[in-house]
Amino acid sequence: MTQTASTLHAPALPLFRSVEGEARFMAAYDAVLEEWPVEYETLHVPTALGTTHVIASGPAHAPPLLLLPSLAATATLWQPNVAELSKHFRTYAIDVIGQVGKSVATRRIRNRSDCADWLAEVMNGLHVWRASIVGSSYGAFLAMNQALLMPERVERLALIGPAATFVGFSPWFYFTMLIKLPLMRLLRKRRQQLPKVLDGLRLDMSPWGRLMAVTMTESARPSVARPKVFSKAELRAVRAPTLLLIGENETLYDARSTLNRAQQRMPGLTGEVIPKAGHLASMAQPQEVNERIVRFLRCIAVPSRKEAA
Repeated sequence: MTQTASTLHAPALPLFRSVEGEARFMAAYDAVLEEWPVEYETLHVPTALGTTHVIASGPAHAPPLLLLPSLAATATLWQPNVAELSKHFRTYAIDVIGQVGKSVATRRIRNRSDCADWLAEVMNGLHVWRASIVGSSYGAFLAMNQALLMPERVERLALIGPAATFVGFSPWFYFTMLIKLPLMRLLRKRRQQLPKVLDGLRLDMSPWGRLMAVTMTESARPSVARPKVFSKAELRAVRAPTLLLIGENETLYDARSTLNRAQQRMPGLTGEVIPKAGHLASMAQPQEVNERIVRFLRCIAVPSRKEAA
C-alpha cells in the first residue's frame, strides 16, 4: 500500500519520550509478534491522520473482523484470541492512530468524527466496505462510535469492558491516570507494578507484559478523542447487533450494574459478565471470550450459563 504525498512528508507526532525509549518499545513489540500464534501479514494503510499499522491473519476471503485494542495496548493485545478468531474470519488487529504502537500519526485527533473518518479510511485501504468490530476498553468505545457515526460500515459489535460508552469512570480510574501513572514515570520504575486494570494477568512473565512495562514508562501523551457516555437516544439508534462482555472484577465500574444499564438502554443487546476476569477479559479468559464472540458474530444461539451447564 503506497502512502499519499500528504502522509509521506508530514512530520510524525511524538509517540515516545525518547529515541532510546522508542527502540526499547519496538524491540518489545517485535518480541510479542514472534509468538503470534498464526501466520500473519503486516500492512501499512495511509490515512489523513497518518499511516496505520495492521496485523492481518486468517483466510483472505473470510468475513472481515476488525480488532481494536484498549488504550496503549496495541494490536498485540489480541495475541491470545487471534488463533481462534482467524479460523472463522479475516482478522485485522489495528494499532490505533495517535497512540503508542507502529502506526505513525501526522495529525492530532480533534473529535469523534476524526476517529470515525480514520477507521473508515483504514477499511477502505483494506478493501473492506462493511465489517464486524471487536473492541476492548477504548477500542470498544471506538467501535460504538463507528456504529453511531457510520452505521453502514458496521455489521456487528462485540464490546469488552468498554471505556465510558454506557457509564462514567470510577474514581480509581482518574487516580490511576492523573496521579499514579505520572508518578510511576517520574520514578522511572521500569519493572513497576502495572495499573490496577492489568492486575492478575502475570504480565511480568510474558512478552506482552514486558511490552506494557516499556509502554508505561516510554510513551508520550497520546492523541485521542475523549470517550463519552452515549445518551439513551444514541444507544437506541445503534443498528448493529451488539454483544457486551465485562469481567466480573472490572475496575472502571461495577460489572453487573453496568450490564443491566446497557441492556435497559439497548433492549436488543446481548451481554454477560465473564468470571475470573478483570478489565482485559480477552486476555484473562481468552477461551471463554473467544467462544462468546465467535458464536455471536456467526449468529449462533448462545446458551445461557445454566443451559450450558
